Amino acid sequence: MDADELEGRLRALEDTVEELKGRVQVTEDINEIKQLQWRYLNSLMATRWDDCADCFAEDALVDVYLHEPVSGKAAIERWFKEELAKTHAGKEGDVCIHPIISVDGDRAKGNWLLYMMYFYPRTGQSLFWVQGYYDMDYVRERGSWKISVMRWSEHIGLPGGGSPTGLW
Repeated sequence: MDADELEGRLRALEDTVEELKGRVQVTEDINEIKQLQWRYLNSLMATRWDDCADCFAEDALVDVYLHEPVSGKAAIERWFKEELAKTHAGKEGDVCIHPIISVDGDRAKGNWLLYMMYFYPRTGQSLFWVQGYYDMDYVRERGSWKISVMRWSEHIGLPGGGSPTGLW
């Protein structure tokens, strides 16, 4: 093998290594985003509002069904404690499935299907299920993935509509 042929093979290997590094980075980013989404949902179901808010970027936006949009991490934290706490008591069950995540550098998008079960606290029996979709934007902020936009829309909801109140 002559020097030119060896040089060509070396360039091809370097190109392959660079391409694989990029693919590994995207895979790691997707896994970190999945962990972030699950950490958010686990905190939501446990009503750990500070932990929920920690999942959001400083200039985040929350726009979810039956609530006015909220901007900024501090306002989002207040919203969890003062508004969302009225309909989530830490007694719901959730199943978040079918993530579709795309990464573009320090930004990403994700779609998830969420099933949430509300139950009657005196007996522990399931009352009803709600189904909805998360349409998420994520941003890498100071080296960690955070939620930059959270949209949630209800697809199948509470019989009669509205938010679930008076259950606890």
